[in-house]
Order: sequence, then structure tokens, then C-alpha cells
Amino acid sequence: MANWINWVTIPSVGYKNWLQEISLMQRGGLNPTNLPLVESEIKKFRESPLYHRDNAQKIIADNNLTDITDQEFKAILQLIKKKAKDAAKRCWHPNQGDECSRKNGRIEIINAHSVQNNKILSGIAENGHVMTFDRDSADFRGSSLGKKTASTFLGFCNKHDSIFYPVEIEEYKKSSEQHFLFAYRAFVVASHVKLVADLFMDYGNQSNKDIEESKKIFDEAILNQNYNVVTTDVIELPAYYPIAASSTFYLDFDFEGAEITHSDDRMENLYLTVFPKDNKTFVLISYLQQDKNLYKDIANQIIKRNKQKLDVTMLIGAHCENVYFNPTYFDTFISKYKDDLSKLLFQTQLDYVQYDSEGNRISETSMTPSNYLNNQLKINFFGY
Repeated sequence: MANWINWVTIPSVGYKNWLQEISLMQRGGLNPTNLPLVESEIKKFRESPLYHRDNAQKIIADNNLTDITDQEFKAILQLIKKKAKDAAKRCWHPNQGDECSRKNGRIEIINAHSVQNNKILSGIAENGHVMTFDRDSADFRGSSLGKKTASTFLGFCNKHDSIFYPVEIEEYKKSSEQHFLFAYRAFVVASHVKLVADLFMDYGNQSNKDIEESKKIFDEAILNQNYNVVTTDVIELPAYYPIAASSTFYLDFDFEGAEITHSDDRMENLYLTVFPKDNKTFVLISYLQQDKNLYKDIANQIIKRNKQKLDVTMLIGAHCENVYFNPTYFDTFISKYKDDLSKLLFQTQLDYVQYDSEGNRISETSMTPSNYLNNQLKINFFGY
């Protein structure tokens, strides 16, 4: 039994890159010689309206394919991720190109922070490190990162990364420019991560279309300094919690269980930023002004329910990948929810998506319960 066949036949997996790397490493009975035939057979298998395991067994038998070890699988995954990160490296600024900073004649892309290093991460770090969730594991175990590398992505040149100076250097004063930049940074880092993942997963063309359409709106706003295209609702928690987050996601339901209906042209997202300052923790819930009809009630619902800590926890726990904690705080207040967070992730991320032959999303069915934001598991990231 070639155990890796089960993986590359999953519709959401970018099987061609996987097969290429497995063959280059000559593992699992795959090599450059038999790669074209195996790739052709896997393609037919994936395009079949019904997946027959007997057909998968025939592919294995006809090509003498074998198992690969967990260690080999992880090595292949890391190699694919590295190549994907290099391929996705770019400057997201609308004036990228000739105006980008260069080194030795080439555009120099830096490790840009999606969460401020000098202000926010330095404030919650312990011995120079912060904790996050280990996304390479099947659960929510903690992973320690140096604060200089935490939250970084290869998304801007040095010159254009300076667009964030109003939130990096200036004190937070709730200006429309700052709120726009927080939302923009959340959009860019999430979009960049999707582009990286799209090189080894297969999310169809719609994901890239969503990014392109939203990018047009942000780009035009930057060029015209029209920061009011973003609306931000601010929730202030009356204590300093060593938590920082910058993430983008969409909601299927609001806190009252009402369905949020999205358009087919562009996925309307929320942009969430969380950071502590002085004796408060600020939660910024941002969205494009043209999406106000979908998300304008979210912050008001949280305030009206008077369960701010539990409700904000649900936004972070169910939807945020780019989140960081003080290590001691993580061990004390967060790690105990590892199993509950795994249940929550499964509950909120299980969708059935159908694509047409060109990779366009034609239908999507969410398995997310309408009342999941009620936080029945009582997960609380804000422990005091």
C-alpha cells in the first residue's frame, strides 16, 4: 500500500508539486521515469465523479508504488513549503516594481512583520520569545518563536514596508489611517499565506480572484490616501492581556446565529487586529466600507451580549492563524484548551466545495453550526 496516494488524491491537495518532489527524492516507488504515467493516472482519478479506492489500488499495483515514512513525508512537505515561500516572495505595495528598493540590482524583499516587533511583540515576549500555535501539527500545541522572526513574511521591499510607520512608530490614536493600515496588513499577510499554500494545495481559482478584487480596493485607497474605505469598530478590554493577532477571515454567521450571505464576485472578509497597550487590550474589527451591510452589527452584538472575552476568543480561536502569546501566559491560560480548539477548528473549517473544470468555485456548503460563536466549550483566551 502506497500510503501517500491517499494524500495526493484529496481534491484540495496540489498533487503535481507533491508528485514532483516525491519523484525527485525517489521515494514511495516514484521516480522521474514513471512520474508522467503516475501523474496522468492520478489526474484521471481526481477528475472522476466518484472516487473508487479500487482504482487507487490499481495505480499502486501497476506502478509498484510503496509507502513512505512519516519522516520522509515531513521532509517533502518542508521542501515544498520552502519552494512555495520563495516562489511567492513579492512586494505587495501598489507601486511595486521600479520604485522598490534594490540590492545588487535586484528588488530586495525583506521579512516584514505583520505584528509590530518593537512595540507589540517586544512587550509580550519573554526571553526574546513568544508562543503561537504549531500549524504543522494536527492539534493546537504551542510553538516557541523568536520575536524577530515571529509574524514575518516575505511581502514587502524595505522602501514600501515604511507604509506602516504610522502604526509602527506613532502611538495608537484611533486614526482612520492607522485603522486602515492595521486592516491592510491583516489582508496582505493572510493573502500572502494563501498564495504560498496555493503552491502545494489546490483551492481553485476563486481564492486568487478574491485576493485580486480586494487588492484593487486597498491599492486604490493607498494611492489616493482614501483611508475611509475601511471601517473599524474598536472593543477595549479593561486589562493588559499579552496577546497579539493580525488576521483575515470571513464569517458564515453572526453572534445571533443569523446567516451572513456572501457575494460570488469577491469574498467579503473581516480584518481582526488585537494588541495590548498600557492597561488595556484593543480589539479592532475592520471591514471594507462596501461590506458594511454584512459586518456592521458584529461589534455591537459582542458589546450587547456582555461576553466580550468569550466572544473575542471565538474570533481568534476559530479563525486566526497569525496569533502570538507571552510564553508563561500561554502555558497558564491557553494550552489547556488544546483539545477544545481542535474540535472548534474541525467544526468551523469543514466545508464542501464544488469546482468546475476550470477550477472556479460553483457551490460551497458550510458544515459550521449557526450557533458556534456562542462558545459552548467556554474557551477563554483572556484569563483574568
